[in-house]
Amino acid sequence: MKPFKILTLTFTAAALAFCAPAQTSDDKPSVTLARTNSIKATVADIDHDKREITLKGPEGNSMKFKVDERVKNFGQVKKGDEVRMGYYESIALSVRKPGDPLPATGRSRAMITREPGQKPGGVAVDTADITATVEAIDRDKREVTLKSPRGNVVTVKVDPSVGNLERIKTGDEIEATYTEALAISVDKPEP
Repeated sequence: MKPFKILTLTFTAAALAFCAPAQTSDDKPSVTLARTNSIKATVADIDHDKREITLKGPEGNSMKFKVDERVKNFGQVKKGDEVRMGYYESIALSVRKPGDPLPATGRSRAMITREPGQKPGGVAVDTADITATVEAIDRDKREVTLKSPRGNVVTVKVDPSVGNLERIKTGDEIEATYTEALAISVDKPEP
């Protein structure tokens, strides 16, 4: 089966390469990015006992999914129903001087579902705050090496549109708030 053409974007500090920065009061770069995508598919096959569903995309490609037990109204889904999915992803990045206060690194999740007896649908939102320290800067190659609080190290390429890398110093901290949301609704097929 061919997967659906859904834009799944992974944002890291490399997201600096995709936009021009806004400026914070101390002239350190700050950026916010957001992407959305939506798709409509048709239920091609369903196995309520195994909690599996096969969706057929708009270009005729299909994909099978296992449906979590938390989906309360799965029994309401029928072959031929339409499934609408919307995906939202954003990241906000900013650079801080060493010692400047940063918000606590955290993660939050929320899920909202339809009432029992209705067709399945709901929204799930996941947000994480992440910080990384600038370990090294290669201004000639336009590369910045970042280290996470857990010790993971990654070197990212920084696009020229970000501007002057002289404003970023070794020891600066990159703060990122990453949010993704998925909205799904199952509806009767349109006539």
